[in-house]
Amino acid sequence: MKIPKVFHPILGVLIGAILFLVGIALVSAAFVLAYKFVAFAKPYVAEAFTNIIHQLATLMPL
Repeated sequence: MKIPKVFHPILGVLIGAILFLVGIALVSAAFVLAYKFVAFAKPYVAEAFTNIIHQLATLMPL
């Protein structure tokens, strides 16, 4: 089925808008996942830094 030339610009704008919305959804999902990952890993990272600082303090007392 051939699409009339009149609808080509409309279809281009429509496809561009859909791709733009899909891009926004993907970027939003990436930020949400990154935030959840940071929130999940925060206690473990804090504990690791505390252990490193404690070991450095025992090796090199001031």
